Amino acid sequence: MSKLAKEFAGEPFTIFAFPSNQFGAQEPKPNSWIESFVRGNGTHKCGLIYCNWKGYFPYPLFAKCNVKMPWCSSDPTTSCTRGSSTCCSPNDAVWKWLYNLYSDVPKWNFAGKHLFDKCGNPSYYVNDETLDPAKLAPTIRQLLSKKC
Repeated sequence: MSKLAKEFAGEPFTIFAFPSNQFGAQEPKPNSWIESFVRGNGTHKCGLIYCNWKGYFPYPLFAKCNVKMPWCSSDPTTSCTRGSSTCCSPNDAVWKWLYNLYSDVPKWNFAGKHLFDKCGNPSYYVNDETLDPAKLAPTIRQLLSKKC
C-alpha cells in the first residue's frame, strides 16, 4: 500500500487504514502501539508482500474497529482513544455501509480493498489478502482519469 501512496502522491488519492482485532487476534495492543509500530522503525515482516514495508506509512490510520459482525458496542469516549485496546464504535459505520453495499466482509486483515472514483462512488472491490496492492495501480489510474 505504501508503494501506491508514493506512486499516486499529488493525485486525489488517499489510503485509509483500519486496524482490526477480528482476525486471529492480530491487533490486541492499544491504538498508540499500533500507530508507533506501523510508523516506526521499518522492521515489520509478516511473510506476505503487502505488509513488508520499510517504515513508510504516509496515510491515515484510524482507531481500531470491527470490520465484520459482531459490530462494536464500546463507549466511544473511552474506546476511540490512543490508549484503548478495544474497538472504536463510530469507525464501524464505514464497514457496515460497505457490508450493505457488497454483502461481503474482509476475509483477513488487509484483504478488503475498496476503490472509489474522484466523485466518491464505490467503483472497485477485491477481497484477497494475497493480492499485491501494486496490481491495483492500473485500476487506480483509470479511476483518476474519470470525470465526475
